[in-house]
Amino acid sequence: MKLEGTQSPPLILNPPDYKESIINGEDVYIQFSVFTPEVESFLVRILHRLLQKYDFLYYKEMLLTVIRELISNAIKANVKRLYFKIKNLDIRDRLDYRDGMNTFKEDVYCNDNDYLDKLKSSNLFVKVLFKPKADSFSLYIINNTQILKEELIKVNARIKKAFKYNDIAEAFHDVLDDSEGAGLGLIMAIMLFKNSGISLDSFKISAQKGRTISSINISQRKNQLEVNAKVTDEILKEVEKIPSFPENVILIQRLIHNPKSTIKEISESIKRDLGLTTSILKLANSAGYITLNKIKSIEEAVKLIGIRSINILLIATGVHKIMDSRYKKFESIWKNSYKAAFYAQKISIRRRKTKLGEFSFLAAFLSDIGKIVLLTINPEVTQRIVEITGIKNIEGSNILEEISLGISHSTLGKFICKKWKFNDPLIHAVENHHSPHLANEKYKELIYTVYLVYIFTEIEERKHKFETIDEDVLDYFNLLDKDKFETLHEYLISEYEKHSMIPGS
Repeated sequence: MKLEGTQSPPLILNPPDYKESIINGEDVYIQFSVFTPEVESFLVRILHRLLQKYDFLYYKEMLLTVIRELISNAIKANVKRLYFKIKNLDIRDRLDYRDGMNTFKEDVYCNDNDYLDKLKSSNLFVKVLFKPKADSFSLYIINNTQILKEELIKVNARIKKAFKYNDIAEAFHDVLDDSEGAGLGLIMAIMLFKNSGISLDSFKISAQKGRTISSINISQRKNQLEVNAKVTDEILKEVEKIPSFPENVILIQRLIHNPKSTIKEISESIKRDLGLTTSILKLANSAGYITLNKIKSIEEAVKLIGIRSINILLIATGVHKIMDSRYKKFESIWKNSYKAAFYAQKISIRRRKTKLGEFSFLAAFLSDIGKIVLLTINPEVTQRIVEITGIKNIEGSNILEEISLGISHSTLGKFICKKWKFNDPLIHAVENHHSPHLANEKYKELIYTVYLVYIFTEIEERKHKFETIDEDVLDYFNLLDKDKFETLHEYLISEYEKHSMIPGS
């Protein structure tokens, strides 16, 4: 096996314009020797767009976990081949294999070494190939070292067993050594694969012509559309139980939209709602509004804040009141939504888009409303979903969105906004706040803004990295430079700490 030769580029992306290729249903692949942040960035972005195309976005986290594990094992296999070559050992010889494996782990992973640098200058690589089909797609993780027959038998036996485990504790009894690339990490990935409702036949590892190939096929089950319709119906029944918008808020909005209404009339209506009164006074006296004296009356506050901003605050307060009565225990999600809303408004103001700022505040505030509903689906509905799908252990929205139910929290949020008769820009922003590349041109800036602020909040929770952000959004806001991105993020954090205000609190 030839290991030395002309050094390959650290990353090959083919074709370079992967976005257009995905739209056209063409193959896309990434080839590399070491799994760098740049490689991971392209992997996440390609997978996201491909899953979105097939409406399989709820598989994203599961597939990323599985793919990362398979890439790790592929690189480990390449390092092992390189190690045996450097040690002048024949990996196919039983005695040499035993001797090499006795020292492989300690030499490569425990001691300071340059094996990864040597890997970069070898001709060993890993390729992740995405292959679209009419109503499904396949992906392949390929490394150009062929797995030994004995290793392949062990790996496939472990995969088959992983599909039978009920929980990870059962796996511990069987995993004694993960040096062969078939350890606990792979088992956990496969269990997640299984729990997403995907069959064992959809995942294979094979050896072909000097290469090891892990293949995954993602497609809807034959009855998936029927299942999706039934599950969506069950979840939407929960949405129907959500109260209509508060009548007092609707009445105040009518006054605001009536050009004949006076500030005194609007203020008197607001005063009848203690929670709304408190929120407006708190906002008027926040650091966001410079005043010489403390604002004590609603009339003064309405004059200071402005009718349009009062209307935005009315909707935010009305939504909070509805959801608080039914979903109070998810206050942490509300706080995150308020933070995202604050960020959105600040970004729009910095871009001299004051009108958009008021709208983006509301769009960002509403975007995770579907997540709260998914998290609080009552046990009877959850059990009904289990019966329909045949998938057990459903707990929380992450699982609900990863088992191919055909509805995500973004879609559910769209349904809720329609129930409350919100306008089209808000509905589109809520629906696409995790998929900015689907933004209607008319609503692009609003959707891009909401996507960006949620990225900021996810980075604060260590759920996202700069390298995996949609590059079209970064380019739109002139934030492709990481330093500029981080400077804006630091500014928003600082402003939030000074000016933060939670309506209804």
